[in-house]
Formats: sequence, structure tokens, C-alpha cells
Amino acid sequence: MTAVIYGLIVLFATALGATTGAGGGAIIKPVFDLIGIDNATTIGIYSTIAVFSMCLSSLYKHSKSGQGFDKTIMLLLAVGSLIGGYLGDKVFKAATQSISNSKVTMTQAILLFFVLLAVLLFTQCKDRLPKFQVRNKLAIFGFGLAVGTLSVFLGIGGGPLNIIVLLGLMSMTAKESTPYSIGMIFFAQIPKILLILFATPAETFDLATVPVIAVTAVVGGYLGTRINHHLSEKQVTLIYGLMMAGLLITCGINIVTNVS
Repeated sequence: MTAVIYGLIVLFATALGATTGAGGGAIIKPVFDLIGIDNATTIGIYSTIAVFSMCLSSLYKHSKSGQGFDKTIMLLLAVGSLIGGYLGDKVFKAATQSISNSKVTMTQAILLFFVLLAVLLFTQCKDRLPKFQVRNKLAIFGFGLAVGTLSVFLGIGGGPLNIIVLLGLMSMTAKESTPYSIGMIFFAQIPKILLILFATPAETFDLATVPVIAVTAVVGGYLGTRINHHLSEKQVTLIYGLMMAGLLITCGINIVTNVS
């Protein structure tokens, strides 16, 4: 029954994430926390699997598009995200070992609330904000490191954070940022995926749930992409605003629920 519930949530989250361009991880994590079936460690594993599966699907679709990218920028963001993903998982494990599950969940919910609020404010006010076009190599590496660390600690994949970095700090267009965003998400998840495969005890999560989450993440991403192509810019913007409002409310509930 748990696999069915998680599968439906992942299907809906990845479809909505692909429709709005925000990714599914930022939806999956807080909703999993809200229903409260598993602890923060197990939810983090399932969220990582969903994000990684959807990312693989996105990589395949992008490879067919033929869109180019700056190899130096991609390398710096990828290496930074890879190291950040490793650090984020270390911080998460240290947190789960030193404080209670409810406090870990509350900390994640608080951080995610402010991340989502920042993204919402940025998307609503980006035309009035100063324009930056950072191309310093150390700064770009730092962006990847910071996003990788925070996204893996929060278990959200990094989509919302990538919007601020790539569009806000590097002045890329939404289309231009796509390969870099996919690359950052992919490399940030690699350390966690390797640990799940080779160093995580099987009793930590339900093996029967893993393929359900992986398949529904890919299907949801495909459906969301198809839906996006049939909607107007105004409709996508409306759905995005409603989604962000719903996520902020969900994070608020998670914060209040886990206060002890």
C-alpha cells in the first residue's frame, strides 16, 4: 500500500514539476514528510531515487534536442555539485545521528520554506532586479558546491535553487539554462545514489517501493513535458504560482507539526 501511495505522489509531483519547469523533488520531499509514513532518512532515499530517475529521463530527452552548452561552465558546475552532493549527504547523516527525526524534518522544512519563498519572489520580481552575469570560474564552482550541498541535504534535487543561480546570477534564459540545471542535479545526486547502492542497509527502505518510484518518476516527467507543450505561458505561470503557494503551506504545516 505504501508503494502505491508513494508512486501516486511521485507521478503527480514529477508531472507537475515538468509542467511548470520547477522539477519534482521540491514537491516530493515536503509531501512525503506531510503524510509521515517514514522517517527523514528513508524519505531522503526515496526522494533521491525519484529525482535521479527523472534526471536520467531528462538527460535522454536533452541529448536528442541537440542543444549546445559551454563545456567550461558545465564542468565547473558539475564538479561543484558533485562535491556539494557528497557534503550535503554528510551533513544530513550527521543531523540524523545527533538530533531527533522530528527536528531533522523541521529543520529541512524551515530551510525549504525560505528557499521556495526566495524562488517565488525571484520569479515574480526578476524583471525589476539588477542583472548579474557572473563568469568567474571560482564563483561558478561555488554556485555548484552550494546548490549541491543544500539540495542533497533537503532532498529536493535542486531545481528551485538552480533557477536563482542560472537565471538570477548568471543571466541565462530559461531554455539556455536547461542543460546546466540537468547537469547540476545529476552530479549532485551521484554520491547519494552510490551510497544507496553500496552502503545503505536494505532494511533502511522497502526494496519493492524503489522500482515503483523510479518508473512513476520517469512517466510523470514525460507526461508533464507533454502537458507543458499544450499550455500557454499564462496558464503555466498560474499553475506555477498555485504550486508554490501549496508548497509553502505544506512546509508551514511540516514546521508546526514537528515542533517539540
